[in-house]
Amino acid sequence: MLKRMLLLITLLAIAGCSGTPDLDIHKPTPKSSKVSHPDQLKFPALEVKIPKPERTVLSNGLITFLLEDNELPLITIKVLIRNGAVQDEAGKSGTANLVARLMRTGGTAKYSAEALDEKLEFMSAELSASASYEDMDLKFSFLSRDLTACLDILNEVLFHPAFPEDKLAKEKSRILESIRRQNDQPDAIAGREFRKLLYPTHPFGNEIHGTAETLANITVEDLKAFHQKYFTPSNMMLGVAGSFKKDSMLALLKTHFEGAASDAPRAVPTPRLARTFAKSVNLINKEVNQSVIQFGHLGIDRLNPDYFKILMMNAILGGSSVSRLYDQIREQRGLAYGVFSYFTLSADTGMFIVDTSTKNESVAQVISIILAEIKNMQADLVNEEELKNTKEGTLNGFVFRFENPVRVVEQYMYIEHIGLPDNYLATYRDNIMKVTREDIRAAAQKYLKPDDYILLVVGDSKKFDKPLSEFGPVNEIKLENPKAKEEK
Repeated sequence: MLKRMLLLITLLAIAGCSGTPDLDIHKPTPKSSKVSHPDQLKFPALEVKIPKPERTVLSNGLITFLLEDNELPLITIKVLIRNGAVQDEAGKSGTANLVARLMRTGGTAKYSAEALDEKLEFMSAELSASASYEDMDLKFSFLSRDLTACLDILNEVLFHPAFPEDKLAKEKSRILESIRRQNDQPDAIAGREFRKLLYPTHPFGNEIHGTAETLANITVEDLKAFHQKYFTPSNMMLGVAGSFKKDSMLALLKTHFEGAASDAPRAVPTPRLARTFAKSVNLINKEVNQSVIQFGHLGIDRLNPDYFKILMMNAILGGSSVSRLYDQIREQRGLAYGVFSYFTLSADTGMFIVDTSTKNESVAQVISIILAEIKNMQADLVNEEELKNTKEGTLNGFVFRFENPVRVVEQYMYIEHIGLPDNYLATYRDNIMKVTREDIRAAAQKYLKPDDYILLVVGDSKKFDKPLSEFGPVNEIKLENPKAKEEK
C-alpha cells in the first residue's frame, strides 16, 4: 500500500512539472490527460539577455562604462591601465608590480599609508591593485553612501601616489621572501621555468614580481617615471557597477577625474615575438613524490580569426573535466588528479600548455598519452555527440559571465582593451554553433605541434618509468639559489 501511495505522489509531481517550466504561478495550469516522462520534457532554448553598460569618453580621453544595479547598496569601480610588466625596463623587471603594490600600500600626497588604511577600514571599503604582463588594474568596492569620499580617494591613488622609500623597501622585502620560498614549490618552479624556455628573449619570459637582482635595481624614481608615463587618463578605462544613477555618476566622474591632464595615449604595444617551434626536453631533478609536467609551445594572439575553432578544439582535447585528456589520464587510468590544456591569450603570441602532476613512476606514460591524444585530434574527426556536448557546455558556462554587473562591466572593458568587435558578445553563440568537426581537425593540425614542443618535468628522474631521453635529448636545468644571488 505504501509503495502505491509513493508511486501516486511521484506521478502527480511529474504531471505538475510537465509543460513550460517558467509558467506564471498565478495562472491556472492546464490539465493534461497524458503524463510525460522527465526525459521527454521540452524546455525553450535558453536566451541570454546581455546588459550593456553606457560608454562615455571624458574630455581628457578617459573611457567610462556605467551599469546600474540597485539590488544592493554597493558600488564597484574597476580601473584598467593599458600597460603592464612587458613595459618594465631591461634589468628592472618587477617595476609595474611594485607600482601597483605601492599605489595601494604607500599612501598618496593627501593621505599617508596609515591614514588611507584607516579611512578604508572605517568605510568597510576594499581597494586592491595588481599588474599583469599587458595591463594593470585597480578594483574599489564600497557602500554607495560613501561614493563621493571614495571617488576622492580613487583620484588620489590613481594620480597622486606617494611611493615612499620605506614602503618600497618593505614591499621589496615581502617579494624577496616569496622568491626565496619559490623553489620549495614544484608547481611554481615549473611555471617559472617553462615560461623562460618558451620566451627566452622576450619580456613574457620575465617574472612579473622580478628577481632578487632586478628588484635591487628599482628605485623610487623608477616607480614615479613608470607611473607618470602610463597613468594618464587617455590610457585608462574606468568601469562602474552598482547602485547609482547614471547621470549623477557621470557628473561626479567628470568632477573628480576630468581635471587630470592627459597627454597623447601611451598604450605602448607589446614587443613582437617571432613564432618559432623546436623540440626541447627539459628536466629539473627534485626529490618529490609527484612530478609536475608542463608540455606546450607558442600559441595564438587573442584576435586570431580561428579563435572559436581553437576554443572548441581545446575544450575537447583538455579544456574541461570531461575532455579526452582528463578521461584518458584520470578517469581511465587514475594517473593524475587533474590534467588540463589551455591557450593563454595576449595581444601578441600566447602559450599552449598541457599541465598535470603524476607520480614519478608514470611520468613517461602520461607524456605518451598527451602526445597520442594530440595526434588523434589531428588525424580524425571528433564525433558529433562529443562536439554537441562541448558546445552546450561552453554556452552554459557563457551564461555565468553575466551573473553580476561587475563581471559584465569588466567584459566590456576587456573587449575594448583587446580590440574585439563591438558585437563580440552578441555573436558569441552563433560563432560557437557554426564550428564543425572539420574545423576542429583543421585547427588541431594548424595550431598543435606534437613534433616541435617544449617539455618540462620537475620530478625525481631516478623513479621515472622510462627516461625522458625517450622523447629527445634532455637538458637538465639546475635551480639557482635566490638567497645566494641576493647576498652576492
